[in-house]
Amino acid sequence: MQRPAVILVLYYARGVYPLRDTIKSHLYCWRRYSKYRFIYVNVAFGFPWRLLKRARIAAVIYHTIFLSIRWVPWLFQERAKLCAPLAAIDVPKIAMPQDEFIHTDMLAQFLASQKITHLYTCAEEQDWRNIYGRFLDFSRVMVKTVLTGFLDDDTTLRINRLKQTQRERRWDLGYRAWKAAYWLGEHGQHKVQVADIICEAAKRRGLRVDSSMRDEDVLSGDDWFEFLLDCRATVGAEGGASVLDRDGSIRASVEAYLREHSAADFEKVQAACFPDRDHELGLACISPRHLEACVTETCQVLIKGHYNGILRPWEHYIPVQPDYSDVERALDALADHKLVERLVRKAYVDVVESGRWTYRNFVKETEVDILDRAGLCRMDFTSWLLYAFFFLRDWLLWRAVQIQASILRGKRRSKVIQFVLRLVRRRTFVMGG
Repeated sequence: MQRPAVILVLYYARGVYPLRDTIKSHLYCWRRYSKYRFIYVNVAFGFPWRLLKRARIAAVIYHTIFLSIRWVPWLFQERAKLCAPLAAIDVPKIAMPQDEFIHTDMLAQFLASQKITHLYTCAEEQDWRNIYGRFLDFSRVMVKTVLTGFLDDDTTLRINRLKQTQRERRWDLGYRAWKAAYWLGEHGQHKVQVADIICEAAKRRGLRVDSSMRDEDVLSGDDWFEFLLDCRATVGAEGGASVLDRDGSIRASVEAYLREHSAADFEKVQAACFPDRDHELGLACISPRHLEACVTETCQVLIKGHYNGILRPWEHYIPVQPDYSDVERALDALADHKLVERLVRKAYVDVVESGRWTYRNFVKETEVDILDRAGLCRMDFTSWLLYAFFFLRDWLLWRAVQIQASILRGKRRSKVIQFVLRLVRRRTFVMGG
């Protein structure tokens, strides 16, 4: 029997290009930093199992942007059926879900049907059974808490280059975020409140503040890093949610209620749509933006929390109590330039210079924990051909995603363009599928 030679990564991407830097780095960290060979398959364009089963698969990684399509249940169910043949192969299977507060029963059922062996979750141990216990057997599945994202070597280098051209920081306090939906629960509302309470208190003190939650003001890529480099400090809270919406019904109920009561505040929506359901989940975790602020040496004024044990109050950030009772004290601390300098330097040394929270280290740990035990061998000629084919296929399909995204952004579509889109949707031109 031939030994396995490659590792399969499943993801879903269609209609959006380019990917955000944080997502792209997360997806392709395996190809960049692993000593093994990886085949990437975008299941938005089919699942060419007849070819894949000849590729001598050693392990399967179900990536975040595949598992996250459960936000659209019918689409997730459709793609999940395509991947059904994988359930029969006996190899390590690593699931990497995020947003583990919504459609969790659908997610857990799929992972159970695929007979996953390893679950890389963003939830802490006290929530593992709450989220997955209905369907997963934890005596057969190894569970590990991981971050939603890490630092990429190239990103850190780019930020450090930007620092070399950095001028004096124009803003005392800066913030960008989307307005959190009510169905995330009280925890999610901190993303709004840090702007409404902390940033407004800073303005009253006469501090220079640039804060926005408007869609048109969202920043990405180097624009985001340049913004952080332009701010002495930024505000924030842990990512996550405090409501467990197993089937999406809470979200649907909130959205229906708001269509009828558009001016309702959070407390009214909470009472009407999910009374006694808040705080049944403790999903709170550090996000990539916190790590990026460490790289830009931007002081962080954060709602006091655990932050996966990476950031500690008064050591790496200025804390604010969840009830915002000590906002003025935090702003007093922000005015202490020596304290701010000490915090940002400590955060840079512990988070960035340590190399602990990088994709390179994450991949290395996964190799040691799982992949080294898969018994991978050198690829023979056939395996090399298949690897090259899927490498080219992935590149070509990204060009298709790019074209489709450009078309979708356009205001007018010709008959030829509409025909091409129909081909994309029907997977008529899928290579190998």
